[in-house]
Amino acid sequence: MKKTLTILIALTMLLSVSACGNSESQKPTDSAISSSQVSQTEGSSETVAQTSNTKLSGTYKVPLKNIYVDVPNYQEIEQAFTELFIIHDSRYVSFTEAKYSEASSPKEAHKVAFKEMIPNMQNYEGGINGITITKDEETTINGIDMYLFEGTINYGTDTKFDGYAKGCAFVLDGVPCEIVGSVIDKSQSQELIDEISEIVDEMTQTVRSEE
Repeated sequence: MKKTLTILIALTMLLSVSACGNSESQKPTDSAISSSQVSQTEGSSETVAQTSNTKLSGTYKVPLKNIYVDVPNYQEIEQAFTELFIIHDSRYVSFTEAKYSEASSPKEAHKVAFKEMIPNMQNYEGGINGITITKDEETTINGIDMYLFEGTINYGTDTKFDGYAKGCAFVLDGVPCEIVGSVIDKSQSQELIDEISEIVDEMTQTVRSEE
């Protein structure tokens, strides 16, 4: 009787140890699954963030001048002294050099470069009628004095409308230059406005005299 009882106790203990072992061996698997799920979630979140962030994919060099700026992956069209990067009927960013003009300050560079830009944009949304600046400042970025501005550009002939605009003007290598970004989609969606605003800010940070 004692022998039988002893055997039963031994079997019970053995089964208990075996069950504990299986339970513990399963825990890392659960943990691994959780880690994998978290990692995938984080990865997805990062991918979305990267996709939503604007990226400048190339570099534009002003012909015969040491002026460089990074540009977005939009369709590129040369219009006289305005290099246009555009998604038709939606938004664009332009880089204009007032090659035969002079400017004593970044603000003056805006005046001459924007004047140069107007005739180069007549094939888009009925052309540019004028610009209204609602916010501006003069600052220095990467050692270059700049005039930053934000407001609206008025487009059209018979049917006129205002499109969000943002830009910066400067003088580099003796040439008055200006970056202008604008939303020409008449809905003026906040998503497009934010995109153009971000692109202009990024381009402004990349203006330089060396590649």
